[in-house]
Amino acid sequence: MARRRGFFAEMQHQARLAEQRQRQQQRATAQAHVRAVREAERAQREWERAQAASARQAAAESAYAAKERARLHEQARLAEVERLNAELVEQSEAIDSLLSATLAVDDFVDLTALRQQISHPPFDRPDLTTPTRRPDPLPYPPEPVYTEPPAPTGLGAALGGKKKHAAAISDAQALFWQQHHHWQGLLADRNRAEAENEHTYQGLETERAQKLQAAQEQYERECRERRESVLSANVKLERLMVALQEREPWALEEYVSIVLGNSVYPDCFPVEHDFAFDPADRELRLTVTVPDPAALPQEKAFKYVKASDSITGTPLTAKARKDRYAKAISEVAIRTVHEIFEADRDGIIATISMELGTRAIDPGTGHDTTITLVQLATDRDTFTRLDLSRVEARATLDHLRAGVSKNPHDLVPVANTRGVRG
Repeated sequence: MARRRGFFAEMQHQARLAEQRQRQQQRATAQAHVRAVREAERAQREWERAQAASARQAAAESAYAAKERARLHEQARLAEVERLNAELVEQSEAIDSLLSATLAVDDFVDLTALRQQISHPPFDRPDLTTPTRRPDPLPYPPEPVYTEPPAPTGLGAALGGKKKHAAAISDAQALFWQQHHHWQGLLADRNRAEAENEHTYQGLETERAQKLQAAQEQYERECRERRESVLSANVKLERLMVALQEREPWALEEYVSIVLGNSVYPDCFPVEHDFAFDPADRELRLTVTVPDPAALPQEKAFKYVKASDSITGTPLTAKARKDRYAKAISEVAIRTVHEIFEADRDGIIATISMELGTRAIDPGTGHDTTITLVQLATDRDTFTRLDLSRVEARATLDHLRAGVSKNPHDLVPVANTRGVRG
């Protein structure tokens, strides 16, 4: 038989059980703590690994991005070098072919081709010529219809049905008049909205018509101005052609200005002309102004230096610069005479005298001055016998006994002090 524990024995037993549970709890708590610590440490390690991986990825991406930026920057700089070299080649070719560029062109100007035609653009305002769309009519609300209750028949009529029928009629009529009154209100609202729509439409249409009228008046004014401008220009052109046939000096000078205006020079080397015609000896006296040597390209080529991230130019030699400028002014002189004689098919101009120079600052006075670099006088017969497709401009000037600066690049003036015909 099991012996029952006494009071104190039970207390002791419960105390031992409590201690056991406490130790178990402590062990469980300790284990949970250990697990929590391990989990925290594991999470920390994973976070650190993730951070390191992210840093490595960011560093790699940053390095790639930096490398890509550097590559794109280098490509942009190389493209810039290519553009500069292309412009340099274009400018150099244009400068080196000042004379040959005009030989393939007939410099005669057919003045009748300058006669203008009156041409007007169409009046294109569909926003104003299209009428405003009239709004669709609003629908009418359906009018209620009175329906009288049917009269009782048979036994119903005998058992008070007539009285009930009369009451039903009264109720039906009251409902009908109520519905009709409501319908009248809806109809009035519809009519007001219809009137407002019509008013808005009429306002828009009136505004469109007013704007259309103003636009048409403006168009007619512009047409009239164009017509007057064309007629005025054609009248001036007719006067010019008649005066040119009569060999009036002003007409010849106007014609020469058209011819030389058609002579297009490179942007970096603009040429200006001033002239006057002497009808007594049929001589055209020309003053030609060219840019100074600094206007011409000074570089042979451009290149990109990656180490310094800079674009540098390889300069032309001093001799190349001097030779190019000397050739350019010689070709401008020959080109100008050629264009005028070729354009003057009627042979009105017998001789041309020219002074070609550039503007500069006199180092002695500090004033603006013109340094003459070429002096030339030639007659039509002598010049037109030249085969300009096979000449060298400087040799041609020597052949024509022109005065030419010995060093035009350094702005040394013509040594000939006896003038153009010296």
